[in-house]
Formats: sequence, structure tokens, C-alpha cells
Amino acid sequence: MAGGASSLVSLAIVAFLLSNCWWSLIFFPHTPELGSSTSSGRCDLSQGEWVPDIDSHPLYTNNTCQYIQRSQNCLQNGRPDRDYLHWRWKPFDCELPPFDGTHFLELMRGKKLAFIGDSLARNQMQSLHCMLRQAEEPINLYSDPHEKEYKWLFPSSNFTLANFQSRFLVNYTEPEDDIRKVYLDVPDMVWWRELAEYDIAVMSTGYWYFTESLYYVNNKVLGASKGSQLNVTKVEMWAAMGIALRNVLKQMSNEYKGIIVLRTVTVDHFKNGTWSTGGVCKRTSPFSHQNGGIPPMDWISRKINKVQIEEFDKAMAYVDDTSRLKLLNITYSAFLRPDGHPGTHRRQEPGEPVFDCLHWCLPGPIDTWNQLLLHTLQPLADHSPSSTST
Repeated sequence: MAGGASSLVSLAIVAFLLSNCWWSLIFFPHTPELGSSTSSGRCDLSQGEWVPDIDSHPLYTNNTCQYIQRSQNCLQNGRPDRDYLHWRWKPFDCELPPFDGTHFLELMRGKKLAFIGDSLARNQMQSLHCMLRQAEEPINLYSDPHEKEYKWLFPSSNFTLANFQSRFLVNYTEPEDDIRKVYLDVPDMVWWRELAEYDIAVMSTGYWYFTESLYYVNNKVLGASKGSQLNVTKVEMWAAMGIALRNVLKQMSNEYKGIIVLRTVTVDHFKNGTWSTGGVCKRTSPFSHQNGGIPPMDWISRKINKVQIEEFDKAMAYVDDTSRLKLLNITYSAFLRPDGHPGTHRRQEPGEPVFDCLHWCLPGPIDTWNQLLLHTLQPLADHSPSSTST
């Protein structure tokens, strides 16, 4: 009798834990605590698994795309393994069609698309550029000498692909005494002054909010990042990022007539340190249940993803046409690919870390996020700033 009662109590405890997301992350660490919003219809692209695709070939190589940035050109830089090139993302709810560059260019006929964000936004833009140039050789309209910004024209479809470097998405100053000023309610003029020319804006930000910063709203000090030594209110990085996203998305919704795509945070895979403290990444295969299990995602990535999706949901509530706002939630798919970073196979620059466990090899997993972008933009409405603005 006592044993039966004990079993009932144990079952009740398990049922309670399973009903609570936070506790289930401890006992079932493969379950991601990520936002559930999806703007891609019936199939949730954010949830799935990487499955082997040994007969596939990369859409491009360092030989067929000469514009891979040196630090991400893993094959040219001597990476010996190739298994990381032979996986495909399988959403749980559907089959994801292969990327078709010709179809993408036709879908984008007469349009302009810009990636706006930090070096990871540029990483994704360079991936898409290499994927598309297998269908057509583009014309280089602009390349800045520091390899930060580009603009390409694909002439047969009159499609323009560009990126703008905007680390915070909002205005900021370069550091003074190691502290930069970040104006959380003012869009970065680097992209804002040219935004009206573009039909689609793919927005992203994240890791730069870890740097020491002094935050302003309405030209008044809101507080400083948690690691700073300033004697002001401390603001968590995800809270500051959330305020910036809220303001940027609201202002874009009011003043921009094109399509807004919010891409969620990618995931780094540094072990035993960080970018600046000697962190390493040596894994050569994805996380999977068949390959050693799936560890819990770090809580910071989950938190950033959660905040980004909360701000996306808020923006959906006040945008005039919800079809103009798209979510590209790639956080979990990125988390599962610790093998996709350059690691030591990057061109070293003076003062840079030995391991790069933040950016992504080209070709590599980041190509899949452009496959997801194509799927997300498939039901593309004709939102052309040039045709809708007065």
C-alpha cells in the first residue's frame, strides 16, 4: 500500500514538472525554451532536426564563388573534414524544398533586398550572394575597402542585394574610455536614410549588446550595461536590445512600406572561454539524439530569442498589414550546428582570436537560413516602396 502511494506521488511530481517549461528544460534538456511565433504558415520552420544528406553537394564552393570573405572561407583555409557540408534541415511539420536560385531571382524580380545588422548579417548576405551567383553572375555595384558593406545587381531580374553594417540597429558612438553611447530609440542613420529604396529589409542584432555601453532614451541616460563600472542603473543586455527592437520595428511599421523580416539570434559554440578569452570549438558533427544526444541550449541564447520574439509579437499588433512582417527564427537550428564554424580554419588577422566559434563557414549551415528565407518570402505580396509611397 505504501509503495502504491509513493508511486502515485512520484507520478504527480513528474506530471507537475512536465507542465512547467522551466523545469522540463532541466529534466528534458533537448526541449528548447524558444518562442513559438511563426510567420510562415502551417509549417513551423524553427523546430526540426539536421538529417544526413550524404549524396548532396554544396550549392557553391570556394572555386565557384570568389567573393567568400577570407575569414569564412573554411575550405580554402584548409579545413580537412567535409561532413559539415552534408546535412539538411528537416522541419518536424513539413519537407523544406531545396533552394532554387533561379526561382529566388524570379520571385525578387525588380526588387531590392538588404540585410541590416552586424557581421553575422553580412555572413548571411554573403551566403545568399554565393547561392544566387550559381544562377547568374551579378554586377558589383559597391564593395567598401574594409569588406563591411556590399551591393550587387542581378541584371536579368533587376534584383539588388545589399547589406548595411549596423551593429545595434540604432544609433551609437564609437567607444570613449571603452564605453560607447547607444541611443535605443533612434534608428541607425547608416541604413535608415536609405531604407525607403528597399522592398525587403532583413533585420538582426545580438552580440554587440554584450559590449560595455551607456544607453540613452529621449537623449537621457537610461542606464549602462551590466559589466560597466559606471555609477548608473544597470540594464541587462537583452532588455536594452528589446527596447531597441521595439523602437526600430515600430518606427519601420509606421514609416516604411516594404517587407520587414526579423531574423533571430544565431548561437555561438565557444567552450572553455569566449571570443576574447581563448574559447574553442572542435566538434565536427551536429548535435542529435543519434550522435551523443542534444545538450541544453545556453540560457542566454534562449533569453535573447525569447525577447526578440516578444518584440516581434508586439510589432504584429500595431503593423498596418501583418503580411509585411515576417519572422525568421533560426536560433534552434543554429544551436544544433556546433560543427559549422570556422574554428581555427580562418585567415588570421593580428589581434584576433585563434578560434572563431561565432561566424559560419561558407558554404555551411548558414546557407540553410537563406533556404528558410526563400520559404518565408514565398507568398510575397507586392509591397514595393516605389509603388506605394506618395
